[in-house]
Amino acid sequence: MEAGDHPTPHRSDPTAHRSRPPVAAIVAGTAVALALGVLGHQWISTTAYEQVWTALASTEAELTETIDDYEAGLDRSGAVAARAEALRTVVGGDLVSPDLVEALGAETDQLTASLDTAPAASGPLTGLFDEPTEFSPAWERYADLVAMAESLPERSEALETFQQAEAEVRRARETVAERVDAVFANARERADAEIASHPLATYRTVLDVRHLIDGSGVDGQSNSATGFMQLVDAVTALRASQAAVEAARAEHPRRAEIEDFARSISQGVTLDFEWAYEVAGVPSDGWYAGTAEFWPEDGGWGHLTLTYSIDDSWDDRNAEAVVVHEVGHTQAIRPSCAPIFEGAEFRRDHEMWATAWAIGMGYDLPGAGIEAYGRPTDAQIAAAAQCR
Repeated sequence: MEAGDHPTPHRSDPTAHRSRPPVAAIVAGTAVALALGVLGHQWISTTAYEQVWTALASTEAELTETIDDYEAGLDRSGAVAARAEALRTVVGGDLVSPDLVEALGAETDQLTASLDTAPAASGPLTGLFDEPTEFSPAWERYADLVAMAESLPERSEALETFQQAEAEVRRARETVAERVDAVFANARERADAEIASHPLATYRTVLDVRHLIDGSGVDGQSNSATGFMQLVDAVTALRASQAAVEAARAEHPRRAEIEDFARSISQGVTLDFEWAYEVAGVPSDGWYAGTAEFWPEDGGWGHLTLTYSIDDSWDDRNAEAVVVHEVGHTQAIRPSCAPIFEGAEFRRDHEMWATAWAIGMGYDLPGAGIEAYGRPTDAQIAAAAQCR
């Protein structure tokens, strides 16, 4: 080394060095990230699944209720259509306006057509998918989400379809039901007019028609084919009765006179009559006889059966007394007379009552019942005389 040279220390250049984490730390970090990703997907898929499932379940519940109402409506409509179809096969004649009959047929056809084209009910979809509380991996949740999302518009459309179908069938059913009511209202109105136009018909036939008009004699079949035919038959019987009574009064004018006499003393109790050769086992040859049936219902009415001999010998006051006696039986149902008949003097003794009533009417004769049943006491005659 020469003089004046300064020694320079030897330095080696430093080399850069980085520390590396352990492999276990790398794996753990990766696992955490993956776990967070999986959990995130699971949470997202589950949350979305719950929302869509709830929407689908709500739609399904509404659809199920609508279908239940729809099917119940179909059942009711089917029953209404069946009754209307049966009615249209018998309705008509002069008891119903032809316009109503025609309208009933057209509207029944419309109801039947609406039932024939009614859509078939479909089952629920929510049962095809797990409830949100049940665990499923995210990839299954996503797949089900797509399926449920695709089915929602279909179910909404089905809901609208069944709501419209239910409304259509209901309107058709209500139209037919209202038309049936109108048919029967018209029939009952005309039947009532028949009563007024047949004053000589027996009260029994009048009541048969009246009960059907009031709906009390049809056993729940009033607005049905059965009910209509019952009304037709009752009106037919009413007309036949009028014709028969007219013919009988023309053929036997004295019987008509006797019937009018009996009605004139019946104090408002409506009376029907029947004539026979033999009554209660007693023949017309040499005898006068009669029977009386009576009912407090329907305003109070009675049915008298008299022998031909009363007609033949009407100029005999005893024959007249028999008629008064039979009318007397019917007086026991009158509100003002029933307490007397049921009271201490008579104790519901029908024959003593009728005999006493006839005597009180001025017929103190054997034919009043004295010959057949004995004479009532003066107290009985006085009590029966109060029945006026």
